[in-house]
Amino acid sequence: MDNRNLISGMVFLGLSVFVAVSSISLGIGHLTNPRAGFMPFWTSLLIIVFSLILLVLTVANRSVQARRVDMWSHVHWQKSMMAAAALSVYVLILPVIGYLAATSLLMLLLFWLSSMKILPAVLASLFAAVLSYGLFSFILNTPLPRGTLGF
Repeated sequence: MDNRNLISGMVFLGLSVFVAVSSISLGIGHLTNPRAGFMPFWTSLLIIVFSLILLVLTVANRSVQARRVDMWSHVHWQKSMMAAAALSVYVLILPVIGYLAATSLLMLLLFWLSSMKILPAVLASLFAAVLSYGLFSFILNTPLPRGTLGF
């Protein structure tokens, strides 16, 4: 039996039961009129279900020996570090060049890092930036940073 799954399932079960009980005291409300405890309550119920599934599967497969696998062996560290650096640069250039340009550049780099060819990466990055800009600006009425060029 894999004790790690057993321990993590019990920890998440205990925490989510605590959150569910605490959110009831905040008031749950209804779907049309949610109160402060609405999201924590339903999220904790979902975590309770997943924790119970994990515990049942762990106990049911107790004869299976847990094997240790090097889970980090397939991680491309260079790409991960480039993506983290790109996000850091994105935060710095966003107020300077604006949302559309900065997001297009970020998405282009992320698509390129995922081994996408350049033309589909350019088209997908432009599409993603314009679509997200339209969603936030026009539908959600959220102000986004405008750069020196005004967009």
